[in-house]
Amino acid sequence: MRNPFFALTEKSVDKPRTVLACLFAVVIILSSGAMHLKFDNSEDGFFPDNETVRLLNDIEDEYQASVDFVRIINEVEQGDLLVQETWTQLAYIEAQLLLDENFQPYQYPLFGTQPNAGMASSVIQWHTLQDSSHSAIWLGELSSSIELVRQSNSSTLSASLDSLNTASSAIPEFQPVTPGRLIEWDFSNPESWLARIDSSADLSDELDGLIGQLASLMQENKSQQELGLIAVNSGPVFGQLNMMKGLQDVDFREAILSNIPVDERNDPWNMSGPVITTLVISNDPVVHGKAATDFDSTQNDITKWSNSLVEKLQQDTGDDEIRSFSFAQFGVGSTETLGKEIGILTSSAFFLLALILWFNFRSKRETAYVMVLTIFAIAATYGLSGWLEFFGVNMIFNAAMNSIPVLLLAIGVDYGLHVVLRIREELKNSPEGASAETMRDFSVEARKLAIRRGTIFTSTALLIAIFTDVVGFLSFRFSALTFLQVFGTVIAIGLFLIYLLSISALPALMTLIPAKKLPIDKASKIEIGPVAKGLGRLSMQPMKVGIIAVLLLIPMFIGFQQLEVGFEQRDQFDQSIPVVADFILLSDDFQSSRSPLYIVYDGDVLSDVGWESWNLTMSALTASPDITGVPNGLWDLVDESRPQYAALDEIMISIESGESDGWNDLSEWLLTNETGRQLSSALLHSNGQQTLISFQANTLDWQATVDLNDRIEELLSQVEGEMLDDGTLKVSGRSLINAQTTSDVASSSIQSTAIVAIVILVMLVSIHSVRQNNLVQGFARGIVSWIPLMMVVCWVYGIMGFTGYNINPQTVTIGALSLGLGVDYAVHFTTRLEEEVEHNPRGNQQEWVEKSSATTGRAMFGAALTTAGGFAVLNLSALLPLKLFGQAFVVAITLALLSSLILLPAFYSKFLQYDAKKYLEEE
Repeated sequence: MRNPFFALTEKSVDKPRTVLACLFAVVIILSSGAMHLKFDNSEDGFFPDNETVRLLNDIEDEYQASVDFVRIINEVEQGDLLVQETWTQLAYIEAQLLLDENFQPYQYPLFGTQPNAGMASSVIQWHTLQDSSHSAIWLGELSSSIELVRQSNSSTLSASLDSLNTASSAIPEFQPVTPGRLIEWDFSNPESWLARIDSSADLSDELDGLIGQLASLMQENKSQQELGLIAVNSGPVFGQLNMMKGLQDVDFREAILSNIPVDERNDPWNMSGPVITTLVISNDPVVHGKAATDFDSTQNDITKWSNSLVEKLQQDTGDDEIRSFSFAQFGVGSTETLGKEIGILTSSAFFLLALILWFNFRSKRETAYVMVLTIFAIAATYGLSGWLEFFGVNMIFNAAMNSIPVLLLAIGVDYGLHVVLRIREELKNSPEGASAETMRDFSVEARKLAIRRGTIFTSTALLIAIFTDVVGFLSFRFSALTFLQVFGTVIAIGLFLIYLLSISALPALMTLIPAKKLPIDKASKIEIGPVAKGLGRLSMQPMKVGIIAVLLLIPMFIGFQQLEVGFEQRDQFDQSIPVVADFILLSDDFQSSRSPLYIVYDGDVLSDVGWESWNLTMSALTASPDITGVPNGLWDLVDESRPQYAALDEIMISIESGESDGWNDLSEWLLTNETGRQLSSALLHSNGQQTLISFQANTLDWQATVDLNDRIEELLSQVEGEMLDDGTLKVSGRSLINAQTTSDVASSSIQSTAIVAIVILVMLVSIHSVRQNNLVQGFARGIVSWIPLMMVVCWVYGIMGFTGYNINPQTVTIGALSLGLGVDYAVHFTTRLEEEVEHNPRGNQQEWVEKSSATTGRAMFGAALTTAGGFAVLNLSALLPLKLFGQAFVVAITLALLSSLILLPAFYSKFLQYDAKKYLEEE
């Protein structure tokens, strides 16, 4: 059966206009599919399909828990927190967050009944609910009114009870801190009340005294009728006092300190640095009245609103250091910069590769052929990906795809370079080559023959190489991560299309358009130079080469032992961008996760055992050193809401008193009552069998976050063992999934490296077996060709270990890419060696290697230079992982080239001698 790729090349030479027209039409049709591409720039685009992700999706679907934290960052100097004006400004900032008309419709009550958290509101709550000095008046008046009731007689009892009710109305209730309270609150003498906060003193003793004092009224020597009146009037007061007593357990000091850096919390009031004030809003596009996929527009809105609020705050306070941070701002700022950077890197790679090609070709037109055809292939790649998406294949692009143009340019330009140089070599070696002075002096027939032969000869090696490359990248389909599957598929499509254009459109253009009037000696340098001679001599010493290679592997093995998996999320960002610097600040100094982490309790939530299980879980979380701030859940919300909703308070009193219908009443109120459901919907499932506990933790370092997840799961397992019911506890959250995704990327990429190595071995054995028509020879040649490639992988990882490079989602692909591109060089060089033996069977090993090195070896050097140049452009990136990736790949390409030119000929010598003997026998 005729090779279809060879037939395509011949058709391109015979009918170049027809082929170019057809190819142009195909490229246009394919490129038009780009309109169907879908982009998901949110972090969801990186998530795998596993139980943790599905749990998070269920949480966000049920509880509308897709939220963003709008944080106002205010810098304070040492001693500022001892000054009244500082607290007044913090209160004003928090009030303006609540009043902002842009944010108001989307406020999300994550902190119990409040969407806000700040130092000022926490201080106001402490003053109101726990400060003995601030509460002295109502405590004294209530005590006096109780004494009036005690001392009353039948004629004064009614008036005394009225006085008691009046005094009890002053007992504070737990209510959200409104903007009005924030603006009107008197923060004078902060040094005095801060000292009281530090003392941990509260109203417990005073409340116990009042409760005892009130209870003693029922023991007075009064008539049953009078005692009945006292009981009716004192009952609600008992409820208010007991509720206040329960609120003494709230740690407002911890809530206040959660808004300053962790390292400053030992001496908080003398701190110097950032103070944050937070407003939680929904960032769900649907809640914002947009399409569910319109996440970018929602982020842009939040960013615009945040910037507008900061301008107002700076103007109102005169403090130019006030700034804001939200993950919408972070996403817009970092992505916008990344997009610009990718554009700069791609254009830089294009011009650098064009320059390198020109130095190889000394011809602008042939340089333009290769570069333009590569760009066309990239456009067709994106278009074909769009058509696949249109026909139901998941090809959603995300931020990881931004590097695809650079990868395709760096790798794909090699193909055109090999074709052009081999065509020139064929021209120079043709019968007209001896008399021709320039590339234009050849006849049309001679040019067509050289183009046909050169392209087909190159196509043989390229076909083998492209097949291994495509299979290698398609091996990413085995990954659990969807974006890696898409990434590998797009690269495979791109390389295949570049190959097709290199063996069709490129020869068609070279046939149709006359060559530059370039001196033949400059166009094709195939003379044997000192380097080629040195390689030839070295190939005659296979034992020496083998020993040196093995000796080099020993220190590389030691370096490999030192290689560590390391992925710092901070390295993925350009820290010169202010919003990125703030993200690092919040993660490091405040040990805050990007979004809440969740404990999901599945069980009979609204029951005695469910309540007990919840309390066990909260106690375990609060005691854990991994948790920052105060965890928040359903029963916190219920306790905080009792003063606002009399019906809820009555139900909770009945539950606390052990009434059998209490839990049924609570279930009905929280799940079916409009007010109750509106209150509980953020934390309680609509079926009443699931609830959330949200908390924060330090989740910047991915490995530490994976370890954190393991510790939390172990903690939850212990709690489950103590629970009285069959309920289950699970943990989820975006930061945890991000860390797991990073870990999965590493393992998936290592898996792909192993798959590529196996596929390449099978390919090499199969190809050589077919070419030699001998299974034993094919197996031996395949193994020998494969061994240097594996040595390259060992050397690359060893050097990375010695130089302190970590394996991360970028550099871990070095193994697979080194194998995929290294096999190109191996196939090109062994194919050329076998051709030289066929042309000159009476020669010797040194002659064959010298000739191959001077021709194909020179082209391989040019190809390696273009690939390394393309990846070297990544050193211009502001992102450390991309820099390291570029540096490591330059090393990998260099080692792959040296391996093919030095190790492979020496190891291959026995096979070349076998071929020479066979050809001589055939003669």
